[in-house]
Amino acid sequence: MVKINADLPKIRVSAPHYTWEWNTDTDDVWLYDKNRRLISRAQHKPLLITSPAQLEFTTATHQIQDDQICITYHGQNPASSLTVIWSFHRDFISLEPFLFTLPADLALLRIVYFPAIEGDSYKPSMYSHYAVVPGLSMNTNISPIVDLHSRINTTAVLGSGAMRGPGLTQQWGLPAHYFCTFNTSDRWNAIGAKAAQSEAACWGLAKLPQGDFRLEIREIGISPILNLRTDLWKHKPDTFGFHLLVTFGENYHEAIRKYYQVLLREKFIAPKKHSPKKQEVLLAPQYNTWGVESALALPPEQLTEDLVRDIFSKLQRSGMKAKTFVIDDKWEGMHGELKHDPERFPNFEKLLNDIRAQGYNIGLWAAFLRCQNPAALGLDESHLLQTYEGKTLWLDHQTSHYGIFDMTQPKVQEVLRQRAKDFIRRYQPDLIKFDFGYELPSLDVAAPQDMTFAGERLLQKGLEVIVGAMKEENPELVIMYYGLSPLLIDYYDLHSPDDLVYCIGDYDLESNRRIFFSSLCGELGMPTYSSSGYDWDSAIDIWFDSVASGSLGSLHCFDGDENGEKPSAWHIAKFNGINSLVRKEANFTTKPIHAKWQGGLRAGFSPSWERIENGKTVLLALRTHHFDGKPTPNGYKDVIQSDVMLIVAALDHEEIGESKHIGIVPFGDGNWTIKNSHKSATIIEHYLHGNKNESHLTFENQIALNFQQNQTLEWVEFIFENE
Repeated sequence: MVKINADLPKIRVSAPHYTWEWNTDTDDVWLYDKNRRLISRAQHKPLLITSPAQLEFTTATHQIQDDQICITYHGQNPASSLTVIWSFHRDFISLEPFLFTLPADLALLRIVYFPAIEGDSYKPSMYSHYAVVPGLSMNTNISPIVDLHSRINTTAVLGSGAMRGPGLTQQWGLPAHYFCTFNTSDRWNAIGAKAAQSEAACWGLAKLPQGDFRLEIREIGISPILNLRTDLWKHKPDTFGFHLLVTFGENYHEAIRKYYQVLLREKFIAPKKHSPKKQEVLLAPQYNTWGVESALALPPEQLTEDLVRDIFSKLQRSGMKAKTFVIDDKWEGMHGELKHDPERFPNFEKLLNDIRAQGYNIGLWAAFLRCQNPAALGLDESHLLQTYEGKTLWLDHQTSHYGIFDMTQPKVQEVLRQRAKDFIRRYQPDLIKFDFGYELPSLDVAAPQDMTFAGERLLQKGLEVIVGAMKEENPELVIMYYGLSPLLIDYYDLHSPDDLVYCIGDYDLESNRRIFFSSLCGELGMPTYSSSGYDWDSAIDIWFDSVASGSLGSLHCFDGDENGEKPSAWHIAKFNGINSLVRKEANFTTKPIHAKWQGGLRAGFSPSWERIENGKTVLLALRTHHFDGKPTPNGYKDVIQSDVMLIVAALDHEEIGESKHIGIVPFGDGNWTIKNSHKSATIIEHYLHGNKNESHLTFENQIALNFQQNQTLEWVEFIFENE
């Protein structure tokens, strides 16, 4: 139930999960959690950055109607006004797009939320001790959990266009379309200060805006920014401002989970549904050629058919039981054609058929939005994105020089839809690795012809055309992308936390942190593919962290990694063993166990994981130590006790403790006990190359074993009997 109390100058909104306040005299706004602990405070009035003059609003009025508060700011010019609309619900707040009028001679550059205006400039005014900014950096140097007292000054991109936008270099978490805040007490180091720390709020988009979504971090404050640039493109957006949902949780992980749940419940998005055939590809373990290409320092144009066959042969000889073989950049002749290079791959379709005939799914990489030669498609440069100066935007990456398709033009749509369909019919891939959608330019640089799809909507339009056409041809096709944004869930099936290339020495840590956030997508029906780093040393930890949230992957080179190391039997056995425990459902809940929520080195990591399906704990991945070496509590609740790192999973649809069929992958010597309601079990130890040992065990409600590790052990299977 929502209660609004207007005791001027304060207006207070009380709900079971939060309290919101606004002061009509000072224009301050406060957000509290359910226990009245401050989450954030800010100056309320938005700033409209206009050209050629700055627009000023001097007075404010408000109106309360049902569970909605409208705050209208009036300018000296009668032709200008701005209305901010807050809608309050039991467990979330909706900040609606603005209503406003502008003088005809003014263009709107940007909308800044919660600014502190100082003369002709401003600074972000939303104060909260911590901000959570997914994908803030491509590596572990800067945590996505930002202590704002560090006074980091940057502009983060919270949507598409990360590689070409302002601020730090970003990639993996974009488009994300949300950020979080949580707060400490004023004296955060005082006795008992942790008890005064607030819960978290997640500020997430309900709909994609017609502009660039950014977050400015400066001077112990933050401001969401919508970049519009109507001065450059002479357009009038159909909506002004964001439609934001504010959700709450005991920590930022739970606040983000609530954001996803509200999007589903309020029907902004729909959960994904996968056929059994598609789900098999979705969760199949992958091997990708990119790691070998990197290990050989191979220019993309030197990838050949013989080399791909050699990579595939070494994968098979290794004993690694990957099920999907992905051919990465660059099998194409040129970006945009969606055709193989006939010189480097004279028998490409036979190559694919040979791999497929040996029981593998086929995955193909493509940067679908790039175009090297529009004339080869019956197009010209006018069909590519143009700068505000009327010139074609050309970009460079590695040895490629290319433009970006303007997916809003009917001619481009027609050509690419046909190309996409022909591509699927000809090569019959089971999985597509969709890449480089994050290099779309901001509106400061270039824009499409139809500005209806400007900003965050441009990627959506491209996905609608290309992915839509491919899935019309093959509805079972799996699309893998950097898909943290729930607003694009209609187009993506599998989230990829690639690429770890900037994380040398930290592949395992960065993978854990990326999975920490992407694991929440399981509630939308989108698992996470683990990928891997580029060395064998970090591989097992990465696979361990991925098993609760999706599927396994490998980019590794069997001839040696950046340290000159090759895989051991231990690596291959653990890949196969962990994969044997991967669950076969794409809709699930993953919860971190013993996670840390604060600290530049500890926050946003989880040593252990719980996977829940239909309210039942079906998988536990438990480490004995945090990443800093400190021990974790042995085991988890009353389900399992262990002094050895292990994964345990039900292989049916029951809880681990009730399951008649479980699997265990241990990672060392030690003792462990698992509660189970049955009386006896057949135990099968699975080893590399298909070797097995079988034994029988009787027990009373609890299995207790002292386990001695073997380098070739993949996993241990328990088949329970009641008698």
